[in-house]
Amino acid sequence: MSPSKKSSTAWYDSPLYYDIVYADYTKKESRFIEGIVQRHCPQIKGPLRVLEPACGSGRLLESMALRGHHVAGFDLNRHQVAYAQKRLKAKGLAVKVWRDGLEDFSLPKGQPYDVAHCFVSTFKYVRTERGAVASLRRMAKALRPGGLCLIGIHLTDYAKNPPDHERWAGRRQGIRVVSDTWSAPAVRTRRTEAMRTRMKITQDGKTWEEETHWKFRTYSPTEVRSLLAQVPELKLVVCHDFHYDLESTRPLKADYSDIILVLKKR
Repeated sequence: MSPSKKSSTAWYDSPLYYDIVYADYTKKESRFIEGIVQRHCPQIKGPLRVLEPACGSGRLLESMALRGHHVAGFDLNRHQVAYAQKRLKAKGLAVKVWRDGLEDFSLPKGQPYDVAHCFVSTFKYVRTERGAVASLRRMAKALRPGGLCLIGIHLTDYAKNPPDHERWAGRRQGIRVVSDTWSAPAVRTRRTEAMRTRMKITQDGKTWEEETHWKFRTYSPTEVRSLLAQVPELKLVVCHDFHYDLESTRPLKADYSDIILVLKKR
């Protein structure tokens, strides 16, 4: 096996492999976005205007655009942005994708969006309360009245705080990727948890590893409520989980670690 690559961005610097890992989620996430808008915003008709902060490899931008919606997105990682732009151009999709950050992004001129979404705990990269408030306020400002902001985060139960491990695997055109992610116990006083992801990639007869180390900001249900109280423009209407099942709602409690917050602009 070839030597491993380690950095704070290795996972995101390899957008093809990142994309392979998450591909299985694309269809159900796309259906969830459409369904949640139909359920909570029945007044919105026709194709949706969709904003995706932290759009990564562009898999959901592509999916939603192919489903007939008007989409735009941004990401901080230049490799992900370039990959997303290339894949969308290859499909003949006129989608605006640019490099920007969650805390201080700017939007191109145009009509407000019907829905903004940021899944798979990406919001936890915003490491300060001030930054989190700023990010949500910018998302709210981007929405039309009655529009939805969908935020997916992994909750922390500080009373039950063991190390955690998750694995994903995917294949595409002779490439196999196995991704393992570990999270260390949260440091409550700092509201951080150390994260580590190792991707094992097999391609063209070679196998190597790419390892990423970073820290997430932690959120208990109480801390989520405290954050939302600082953004009165958005009202929490319901929670779901990372199964993206419209018929299965969840209370905002630590009993359910993966939560999708469905926030509605007042």
